[in-house]
Amino acid sequence: MKVAVQDSLKGVALLLIAQTVVSMVIPNGTQLEDLLEYLDTNETSWKVNTRGKRAISQSDMHLILDLHNKLRGEVHPPASNMEYMVWDTELERSAEDWAHACRWEHGPAHLLTQIGQNLGAHWGRDRPPTFHVQAWYDEVRDFSYPYAQDCNPHCPYRCSGPVCTHYTQLVWATSNRIGCAINVCYNMNVWGMIWAKAVYLVCNYSPPGNWWGHAPYKYGSPCSACPASYGGGCRDNLCYKDDGMDRQYVPETEETNYVEPEAQRPQEPRARAQSPTPSPNENVERNEVISTEQMSQQVSCDTKLRDQCKGTTCNRYECPPGCLYTSGKVIGTGHYDMKSSICRAAIHAGVIQSESGGYLDAMPADKRRQYSGSYQNGITSESLRNPTGGKAFRVFAVI
Repeated sequence: MKVAVQDSLKGVALLLIAQTVVSMVIPNGTQLEDLLEYLDTNETSWKVNTRGKRAISQSDMHLILDLHNKLRGEVHPPASNMEYMVWDTELERSAEDWAHACRWEHGPAHLLTQIGQNLGAHWGRDRPPTFHVQAWYDEVRDFSYPYAQDCNPHCPYRCSGPVCTHYTQLVWATSNRIGCAINVCYNMNVWGMIWAKAVYLVCNYSPPGNWWGHAPYKYGSPCSACPASYGGGCRDNLCYKDDGMDRQYVPETEETNYVEPEAQRPQEPRARAQSPTPSPNENVERNEVISTEQMSQQVSCDTKLRDQCKGTTCNRYECPPGCLYTSGKVIGTGHYDMKSSICRAAIHAGVIQSESGGYLDAMPADKRRQYSGSYQNGITSESLRNPTGGKAFRVFAVI
């Protein structure tokens, strides 16, 4: 599975992928009314279409696709295997379905193993869709590229900011197809805050990126390590196939969006990587993925999900050992309040062991009217009635 907020008096924007932090300045009631009135009189933003028409205008399609390819061709350090992106109407349709669901989280769940996804939303002043695309890319400021000498054998994921996985998905070398949709969502719930009129952007990618233990692309001279299927073609530092498809916006027939499920195998302690079975039509030169585990974010024992994921969904975390003996609060049983410590809630739920720490997935849930406390796995959680604001979350083991 990333947030940009500018000109707060004129609007608010959010970006989302796997792990997210948002800092927002919410206008007072008078300013908010002015903003909503502004929206009512400015319907042209992004040329949003009604259901039944295409989910995105041709001009916005071009803007999104062209900026993706421009940014992919300008990465630093340079990429030797970065592939040119084309528009995929199947990905566009799946993005449209999710955009019309108006849910501020990644989904649908059954597709998330087969696609990558970046999300963005804003209200207030007009913004082109490229505003969010550029904001995704700008996470590069916090990302440290893992060179070959850093990978032994797995490459470290080093992000000094709240999150970098919007950027890494955007520049994932083998993600060569994209489809996006835009929808106006009325009364959209963004972690307990109701946005009366949110403009929601969903971009789906295939093949998906953000695989654990891998760099987003190979370092080297542009186009020096392109897959053989490109026949040596290169355009603007991108591996390019001159087959006339780049402006047709139809799916390529060379490979599908299907990702072969991997066979499960026993795990050693703390060895979280698994080796997937390559798809039959997958060029081994194109995809060196050896793990189906998405990038995770390291957190401390006392990190609260509310602090870590203001405004968005965060998925995967790595907790340190020893969180049983820290003081982070846990509220609830099974469903936990957003003010709960992520890692201690996971211990309470039996998802991780305090002695070893480990990975967990935190998934959003609707706010509860009441949270019940209990004693489990050495941690006593608290009860809470009628909490104000925020959502609940659940924790799951990573297997």
